[in-house]
Amino acid sequence: MPLSRQASIVAAVLPPRLHFPFALSASRWHGRLVSMSGGNGPLTELLMRDLWLQELTSHGAFPILWRLHGRDVLDRYLPQGPVLYFTIHLAMSEIPLRVVTEIQYPVPIPVADPGRLVEGERYKVLGMNVFIPALAASSHSLARMRTLLLQGNSIACLADRDHLSGSFSANPLRLAGRLGVPVIFTWGELAPDGVIDVAFEPAPHPMCESEEAIEKNLRFLRELHGRILRSVGLDGPVAESSSQSPVAERVRLSTAASSRVAEKPVAD
Repeated sequence: MPLSRQASIVAAVLPPRLHFPFALSASRWHGRLVSMSGGNGPLTELLMRDLWLQELTSHGAFPILWRLHGRDVLDRYLPQGPVLYFTIHLAMSEIPLRVVTEIQYPVPIPVADPGRLVEGERYKVLGMNVFIPALAASSHSLARMRTLLLQGNSIACLADRDHLSGSFSANPLRLAGRLGVPVIFTWGELAPDGVIDVAFEPAPHPMCESEEAIEKNLRFLRELHGRILRSVGLDGPVAESSSQSPVAERVRLSTAASSRVAEKPVAD
């Protein structure tokens, strides 16, 4: 049965307050089943968690348990002007946007897979009945990001092509550096108590003042990506030519368009 159909049944049977704990439990059991068949259960659980939350979001709002780390970072940078939020797929990349929306801070414009957008270019925030302006990922994304940043809008985008490749783009950082826009790294991680720890942290070099600074920023993200992979039993990025589980392939296809932000060089 397709996951979308399963989510429809769950949404019809369970009250919204149970949707988040159900997503955690369902992804955990899916991981266990994959482990029993010789696959990578922890990785499957991680990927299925994102898919369940996305599918349940299409059926309405539901509470998500989170803890915010780095409110002081937001308070320090946001009053100064636009920022570039930069994250990676593996780090529950949609949760920070939810947190910023919930605490009623200025909401950035996300660069998103066109398949996730509705009513033109509007994006539904994870687990909320809130639709915000968004930018469809394409080969022209950098140029449009430049325009939006110059207009004073903050942007949220992904550094990597998909969950597993480990290929990171420096172009959004170069753009931020040329425009004098600070970069904030953000990510979410599920804690043992079932609450998502959501972090906002300035990039090691938030102003991206040189290629060396940009490389150090990307190194931070590679280390975060590697730590998450090690936590699910992988030593490094998964090559595109290697065999992947159906779950991993589905997630790869659903997020592939987000890589298009990196395809063209930054123009002055």
